[in-house]
Amino acid sequence: MRILILGATGFIGNAIFHSLIKEYDIIIGGRTKIDGFEDWRKVDFLKENDFDPILEGVDLVINAVGIINGDFKKVQTESPLELFKVCQRKRIKIINISAIGAEKDKPKTEFLRSKKVVDDFILSNTDGKVIYPGIVLGKNAQSTQFFKELSTLPVIPILGNKNLPLVHISQLTDTIKTIVKDYYHSPKQVFALSEPETQKDIFNAMRKTKGNYVNIPISLVSFLFSIFPKLSIGIFNKNMFTMLLTTSPDDYEIKFEKATTLLDRNHLVGSHSLLKMLGIFALSFIWLWSGIISLISWQQSLHLMATIHVTNQFAGWFICAGSFVDILLGISILFKRVRQNALLLQLIFIIIYTLILCVLAPQFWTHPFGPLSKNIPLMAFIFIMYKWEKNYCL
Repeated sequence: MRILILGATGFIGNAIFHSLIKEYDIIIGGRTKIDGFEDWRKVDFLKENDFDPILEGVDLVINAVGIINGDFKKVQTESPLELFKVCQRKRIKIINISAIGAEKDKPKTEFLRSKKVVDDFILSNTDGKVIYPGIVLGKNAQSTQFFKELSTLPVIPILGNKNLPLVHISQLTDTIKTIVKDYYHSPKQVFALSEPETQKDIFNAMRKTKGNYVNIPISLVSFLFSIFPKLSIGIFNKNMFTMLLTTSPDDYEIKFEKATTLLDRNHLVGSHSLLKMLGIFALSFIWLWSGIISLISWQQSLHLMATIHVTNQFAGWFICAGSFVDILLGISILFKRVRQNALLLQLIFIIIYTLILCVLAPQFWTHPFGPLSKNIPLMAFIFIMYKWEKNYCL
């Protein structure tokens, strides 16, 4: 059997690939290849695809493409629908990885609604199978890395004591292997869930000792998301928060033992979401405060202008312009869409400020408060944050 796995470079897709590669003839589809594996067909759900040649010679398609933010309509609805319509016409078998909660009549989040459209098409028009996993845990899972990072805090924030819908990646891949082997006798809808566990259960499984916890009021988090709907810390965003509130494992038949029992805490690696967030807010504060204090301390700002020999009517304009730029850069870095460009502009402006002061006020290099020398580590930090944002999308 020739199986096309879409999303094989992602966490779930890659695990599926490795679980099936020894028994089946595997093709991977995606934007990039897996190192050392050549049977690859280019598929990009963000763009238009001609699926007829992509599906040539394929017996089964497993779709593991998914995103936690971005263009849900294109990636999780429109492109998969085009794919599965071709599968329907060519009579190619289908396994679609959805998400728990997408089976409901009116899913509460855009993420789940985008999944449901495709699931409903498969269930109504094909003999395809839809798998609804809970939050997938595993060494390289973004969810696990985020939980691991939180577990290292001296005081760990939690949202109540609600049971979470979980499944370990090995439990999910075992489910898929069973369906592949006995496709026509498998149910069309499969819910992959382990025994219910709370947030404390997850954190305690990742620690050598029990943690200290503080309960964050759900009403407070709801209020923050109502003001800042695009706010995100790692994988935790409004979609994830809503899913946690509206989806309970108690509503489903449990298939597996506790997912945390399969985690090896000695080999778990945390994400850097909190560290990145701290860096972003620190840089934002520096620029915002610099811009505001320059306007508040007007006389001191004029004195600084005089130090660099700007004493005419242009001094006030320079102060206002500089403050405007500082405040704008301080605000811009808070928005993910423009953050990369904002970091680059911050770096450019600091270099310009430093060069100007090197020429007009070189005595600042020996100033005890280091107004120039502090720019060196600040430029290095901004450059690191820029590269981080560019390569890994904070």
